[in-house]
Amino acid sequence: MIAFDALDDAELASLLRSAPAGAAGVGGGSSVIDADGVPVFAKRIPITDRELAHPHSTANLFDLPLACQYGMHRLPGPGFGAWRELAANTIMGSPTLYHWRVLPGRPPVAPEHRDIDAVVTQFGGSPAVRTRFEELAAATHSLVLFFEYLPHPASALLTDPVAVERQLFEIVAALRTHDMLHMDAHFDNMRTDGTRLHLVDYGLATSPHFELSEAERDFVTRHAGHDADYAAMRLVNWLATTACGVPSAPAIRNAHVLRYANGDIPATVPAPVAGILTRHAAAAARMNSFCYRLYDGEDVEYGRPRS
Repeated sequence: MIAFDALDDAELASLLRSAPAGAAGVGGGSSVIDADGVPVFAKRIPITDRELAHPHSTANLFDLPLACQYGMHRLPGPGFGAWRELAANTIMGSPTLYHWRVLPGRPPVAPEHRDIDAVVTQFGGSPAVRTRFEELAAATHSLVLFFEYLPHPASALLTDPVAVERQLFEIVAALRTHDMLHMDAHFDNMRTDGTRLHLVDYGLATSPHFELSEAERDFVTRHAGHDADYAAMRLVNWLATTACGVPSAPAIRNAHVLRYANGDIPATVPAPVAGILTRHAAAAARMNSFCYRLYDGEDVEYGRPRS
């Protein structure tokens, strides 16, 4: 494989340009490059001048409201910065991060972020959110992360409910071991090598290892169980629709999940699935309720209303 450290910025930028462009979303752009016959996943995260002026800072440089930590809003938030994403990937170590570099150029602005006014309104008119989006739009450089390539989406492994449960909660355990909160661990933020699920996209991650304000430290402490409950929600919602035949409309699905949480699991549900529902439906019902309120714009914090 190419020794990325040995390439200068121009050579690395040329290598990126030679790769077919992949998807561009709220977290940045991506491509798969050929590194001497080894596929490598490159993620380009736009980085603002403010972040470049504070190298490796994991502080909340834009003083964004903590509601931006949640990944379940109707419109995606602005993220807390490229340096936090680099730090989170470095701490977690999976998938393998081969190299990183700040390079000129940036991916296109995601369609969900073109209407800045709409996203600012969603976050209560926050001037900090507006400033963050304006500076992101003006960014001329990217933090480029070069990862081990995981070729398959999580759906390739969503066949054995018991194996999925085990691997999801192994991911949750790894997050806890590293004092990391991912905050957005849905199946589209997972990839697989064909054998195991790997959690990716740490754009909303936070940790007591970061440079946090007192309010952020309190948030991290009170949300220690968030990723576990979120994993339970994704697992139970998936099983409700695929194994139990429940319609995917959120209100209908959530009502069924609440029934499972209260012990009303149909006798026709296969025993392994019923066992998973018994273990996780209560957490899933709590998280479903929170996500539904957050998506509808209610000013809430997980576990309690915000004052």
